[in-house]
Amino acid sequence: MSRVHSETIHVMPNKTTFYHWKWTSPIPLQCTSHSVRLRHRDQLYVGEWTPLYTYNGQDLNPVEAMVYPRDQVFMIGSNITFCCIMETVSNVPYPPFGIQISNRTYITEPIHFYWHNESTTDIECVFKKGSSDASEGASVFIGYPPDDQNLTCITRDLSSVECHWERSTKKAQLIQRETKYKLNGRDCTFGQCGLPAMTKQVTKWTLVAKNPLGVKTLTDIADPTHRVKMRAPIQISHVAYARNVTLRWRWNEKNYASFPMICAVKLNGNFYKEHFSGKGLLALVLKNLQPFTKYTAQVRCGSNESFYEWGSWSEITEFTTKEDNPEAVDVWIQYFEQNAYVLWKSLTPQQSHGILTGYNITITNPKGGSQFDIILNTQLCYKINETNGQTITVQATNSAGLSPPSTIIAPSYPDNEVSISHINSSNGGFEISLEEYRCSTCGLVVEWFLTYNKSQCGVEWERIPKCDRGTWNKSDNLKPGERYTVSVYACSNDAPKLLKRSEGYAIEEKPGKVENLTGKNNGITIELSWNKVPLHLQKGFIQGYNVTTLLSGSEKIINNTVTKEHKVNLKLDPGSYIFRVSAFTSGGEGDYTMFKMEKENFDQVIAATIVGCSAAALVFIIITVLCYRKRKWLKKLLYPDIPEPKLAGKWITKGIYCTQMTEGYVKCDIQEAQSSEHPALSESLHGLDLISSNSKVPAHFYINFSESPVEVLYYPVEKLTSILENPSYNLTMPEPVDVPQISNLTLEMQDDYIPAPNFDQNNLVKDSESYKPQSTCTDEKLL
Repeated sequence: MSRVHSETIHVMPNKTTFYHWKWTSPIPLQCTSHSVRLRHRDQLYVGEWTPLYTYNGQDLNPVEAMVYPRDQVFMIGSNITFCCIMETVSNVPYPPFGIQISNRTYITEPIHFYWHNESTTDIECVFKKGSSDASEGASVFIGYPPDDQNLTCITRDLSSVECHWERSTKKAQLIQRETKYKLNGRDCTFGQCGLPAMTKQVTKWTLVAKNPLGVKTLTDIADPTHRVKMRAPIQISHVAYARNVTLRWRWNEKNYASFPMICAVKLNGNFYKEHFSGKGLLALVLKNLQPFTKYTAQVRCGSNESFYEWGSWSEITEFTTKEDNPEAVDVWIQYFEQNAYVLWKSLTPQQSHGILTGYNITITNPKGGSQFDIILNTQLCYKINETNGQTITVQATNSAGLSPPSTIIAPSYPDNEVSISHINSSNGGFEISLEEYRCSTCGLVVEWFLTYNKSQCGVEWERIPKCDRGTWNKSDNLKPGERYTVSVYACSNDAPKLLKRSEGYAIEEKPGKVENLTGKNNGITIELSWNKVPLHLQKGFIQGYNVTTLLSGSEKIINNTVTKEHKVNLKLDPGSYIFRVSAFTSGGEGDYTMFKMEKENFDQVIAATIVGCSAAALVFIIITVLCYRKRKWLKKLLYPDIPEPKLAGKWITKGIYCTQMTEGYVKCDIQEAQSSEHPALSESLHGLDLISSNSKVPAHFYINFSESPVEVLYYPVEKLTSILENPSYNLTMPEPVDVPQISNLTLEMQDDYIPAPNFDQNNLVKDSESYKPQSTCTDEKLL
């Protein structure tokens, strides 16, 4: 008999009024008996209590264990107290049923229920029964009262009404106890609620939603003819051409035949830019399509007079447009290894308008005549045999025909037209300002290729529109660490004109090693020199070289020098050193090249040189002194005296000796020492004044007898042995030879020496006083 609730109610006295009071217990009434009583109070008067009115609980005479509440619906967020009624007094349940309120009833603390994916919750009461455990349980349901929104009624077939609404945005919905719906008093379900008849006037629709937790009423008012949502077209088909397609379909509603409508098309997932209108539309035409392209299309329609919303989409239809003539190709000229090539870019599928079958090449000479060739569709380069201003025309072909002609005039070899400058990278690419270039006839062309790995037909280019004063940028598909040559050409009606040429790196990297690192002692310094990093290994603009000096056998750095030259002089103490030389760019420092050498002691070298030179000078002086003191002995040993010849008799000082030569020539030598005891020879020459005593002639000359034969006379000559007193100089003269007598003798004189064929020249002296006979003598023929 514990008091659980007390309340005062204020009412107005009225004999005919029936009073009502309601109270909800915090625990189910089935858990135990509840009693209530009332009394009235009028100012100071207080009445007596009424007898107790008792609602008996299920714990009076339980047949089995029971759990309450069971199969009830509660709002999400409720605090619910469960009770477990035991079959006997001796039974005691396990927690959470830990609070006893009667002999057989145990309750839980209030349990808070919140939303968690499931709307049904089970509670179990476990207790000891005999030697084992037993259990009893119950289920409760949680959720919200109806909270449906936005009732909207429309017509789709122009004869009936469909109504739609949105369910509550709250997640919880009763599963076991569903919400019931009625539209204008007719039962319906969510998503399938409609009225078979439609009036063409303003109509009101009322929806009532009800569940055990509450009721919700929605209304909508409209004219159904202004709420038309058309159904989807059916049996859609197509007829495709190169640049347009016709779409056809049917309607499954007869009321659409004369209904004014507007239709939209979704082409390849995107809305077509144009709408189509008319009564009972059954077809439309899509224009400006891409030739030889696959498309997908869908159609939907809506009311054109009082548009409410678009109808449903039709099924997707697929089609492919037919081929058309290709677009013009982009042509360019490349010079590679003294050869010229015409290049063109491959057409994209959107440009080729079909499957390309090849290219037509026409080369027209400026002096007349042309050359025509057809090449495969896979070839994008063609060699030009001559570059004398030829006009080259390229056309792509497919099954539909030829592309418009693309023409270029072959320019002269452009490499020497401008100087080459450096271009710096910008955001991993190249950037060129076009403001410095004036407007050309057809714009500018920017060309780029690998400088050191240039290949045939390996040139890329981009055309800049006419009078574009912006900036050209290129950063994609550029290789890091590779040098590119970037050129700007002016496009005109004549051959392209080279305006600028630059070289640079899109992304600079660490360079390669320097080559041929050598060193030499240069006085008090060591001079290191090396070759440049090979151009293809520079990977950036070389900004300088790091020269690191280390003591041999250790990693101690004693000097670090940065230079931009290819050699450096280092002033170091004598010792053994290791030198490391590496190049660096803005991309970093490359690997080093190592060189090891000894630094000589310069003072010791000077001292050794002085000592060596002094010793050599001393030896030379000693030898010179010895040679001077023994000069007579050396002269006698190396150059002995030769005795002079002694001659007998009287000698005249004028005479000529002539010797017969080949080919009609006679060699004559002036002999100025001649015996007066042999007058025959002197008389034979008497009156032949060949050479005056004052004449300056060579010691010998030649006389030609071949042109005028002469009479030959013979003069006897005695042996000369008797006139020489020195036996060692006795000469044996040969027998007299025949010497021709010359009449009207003519001598051919030459100032230069002319050797005679197959002849050993004899030396003759001019003066007997200076005459020194040789150790041997040859026979002489006298004239």
